[in-house]
Amino acid sequence: MNTRTIGELMRLRYKLLWARTRTRNGKIALFFVGYLLFVLVAVLLGAGGLGAAMVAVRSGKAETVAQIVLGALFFQALMATVIMGFGMNAMFSETELRRYPVSAIERLLTRHLIALVDPFWFLVAALEIGLAIGLYLLGSASLGLGLLAVLLLFVCNYLFARLFGVVVDRAMQNKGGAALVMLVVIGSLLGVGQLPRLLERNPSMLDAALRVLRYTPPFGAAAAMTRGGMDAASGLLTLVVWLLGLSLLLVALDRRPTQRQKAESTTISFDSPFDRAAAWFGAENGPLIAHWWRFYARNSRFRVLTLLSLPLVGFLTYNFGSRKGGSAFFVAALGTFPVLTFLGPSRFTANQFGYVGGAFRRYLLLPTDPAAALRAGNFASMLLGVPLIPLAAIGWMVLAPVPFDARMVFMLLAASVAGLLFFHGLGLWATIFGPRRGNYNQSLGNDLSLVGNIVVIGGIFTCLAAPQILKKVAPAVVSPDNWWIAVVPVAAAVGFYMVSLKAAAALFRERHEQLMAVVEGRG
Repeated sequence: MNTRTIGELMRLRYKLLWARTRTRNGKIALFFVGYLLFVLVAVLLGAGGLGAAMVAVRSGKAETVAQIVLGALFFQALMATVIMGFGMNAMFSETELRRYPVSAIERLLTRHLIALVDPFWFLVAALEIGLAIGLYLLGSASLGLGLLAVLLLFVCNYLFARLFGVVVDRAMQNKGGAALVMLVVIGSLLGVGQLPRLLERNPSMLDAALRVLRYTPPFGAAAAMTRGGMDAASGLLTLVVWLLGLSLLLVALDRRPTQRQKAESTTISFDSPFDRAAAWFGAENGPLIAHWWRFYARNSRFRVLTLLSLPLVGFLTYNFGSRKGGSAFFVAALGTFPVLTFLGPSRFTANQFGYVGGAFRRYLLLPTDPAAALRAGNFASMLLGVPLIPLAAIGWMVLAPVPFDARMVFMLLAASVAGLLFFHGLGLWATIFGPRRGNYNQSLGNDLSLVGNIVVIGGIFTCLAAPQILKKVAPAVVSPDNWWIAVVPVAAAVGFYMVSLKAAAALFRERHEQLMAVVEGRG
């Protein structure tokens, strides 16, 4: 094993990581992420580390609490790595590593080690080690077995996330796979939403589910931590079997070549449905809007997120509303309906030119205002969200477990329009001040800049939280009795969007060189 070369590659990985953070924006992002991680560590260690161990000992259910904590950490790490892209960057491809004197096995090991030593995984390991030490200090676990179980679980978590990401990414390389992923996600959401009712009607299902979950990595680690003798050995054996199985599957997928998509036709047509629909917006904006619609529609992530928008909004509305019932469904819908309008194209709206690469120069050569491409792209994104608003309203009227009230429908429509305009106004500013070169064909991960993430993630959480906060501090604002108040945020959103559109167009003319440098990989 050429450990020296592997060590040099890992050091080079961190030099490259630091090189990306030496710019002004990089330092801001580093500070912001560091602050969030500090808060997250403080909260989770308090609730999932020593605090969880104390509760476990006092209640006499150390294994149950360990199962919950480790299972939650396993799932959260999976979602953060696959959806947000944390801890999945191998930095070097197989082709690049062939330039170094390392064998095929060493190249495979290097790629995964470089991803595994990402700071995100250190956070996951710290939380799991905190639980193991807490259980040991309080006399409910063996330190040696606990640390060994945490190590095996940690590696299983990484391999599972990597395998899951590879499977989903390859499935989304074609349209059939994207539809399959969508159906699986919709089925999972519906199943999770109905799970409490099923368990309430059939209590025996809980025992059956626990018997199955006993053979999962988090439950195996919990058994190894809190039990002794053959039970602990059985938990460790479960982890080893998962580790070997995931490793073999990942190696098999790595050796299997990726299936390339069929090349798109290069025939130019100006009579497509996109062109006919965009012709309504005039000779200046029409062709550009049609161009952006094609650009969005050919992207697998956009198609999947757009198709998932309606069922996801339904799931979130049900999830937030079913906790309290009654008017809680309506208050939850006031937050979820605006998310529906920008979830699908959000990747492009907050980073309009980040995926065009060298083609950015073409927008500056068109016989029109250079900012027309910016305006048309934003209009195209907004127009894609508009048809979802009446569909969601119809779904509310048909499926909502509340009596029909036209005032509620009006307020939901107003909230959707306000969310649509506010987000697309913010997207203009993010495009100008937070561009980042992205990979158009990347199906998973987070390739937005710090500003783009604040707009998208902050926008989603703001929409979901704002109605809940208003219900507590000013319930009259979200009451159907005062339905006319919904006009105020719409008017504010219209004003904000108009100001943003005019200002962004002027800034685009001034900053197009900086934008070009970023999207072409020179800045």
